[in-house]
Amino acid sequence: MRKINLAYCALALGLISGYAEAVSQGTVTFNGKLIAETCEIDTGDVDKTVTLPTISTQTLAKAGDEAGSTIFTIKAVNCPAAITKVAAHFEALDSTGFDPVTGNLTNAAATGAAKNVEVRLYNTDSSVISVGETGAAFDVKSDQTAEMRYIGGYYASEATEAGDVTAKVNYTLSYP
Repeated sequence: MRKINLAYCALALGLISGYAEAVSQGTVTFNGKLIAETCEIDTGDVDKTVTLPTISTQTLAKAGDEAGSTIFTIKAVNCPAAITKVAAHFEALDSTGFDPVTGNLTNAAATGAAKNVEVRLYNTDSSVISVGETGAAFDVKSDQTAEMRYIGGYYASEATEAGDVTAKVNYTLSYP
């Protein structure tokens, strides 16, 4: 009887380990949608420069410290009547670089760069927007415009060291 139980256990383990090997590959399917009529970015908001405040490295003394949050807006105009909401999708492609662990923009200052500091994006409710994600959507007003408000600020990946901070992210209008 004991030999039969051992045989069944061995058979079961063989089936389980065979199944584990069979699931070593998979497929990623991408689905999306393109629309013909879209809003336009207001000419004054196509390329934005957001000046973060000058702060002390003591404010960003350890990993996870955040400071210097600064609101910026992106205005959409000439939105078709069928579009009721618009958001900004912050692109990982063609950004100055991002940390895949935190989802933040990395510091790309050419000379004299501060160390261990990233730039984090937020919605106005303080929820984090990782690079490669879409921010909160905003209503299109009756004049066919929408003003999207987001926040950028410093994020310490470790204790920071003084220097310049520069980060860039591309964005695309998105229609949730």
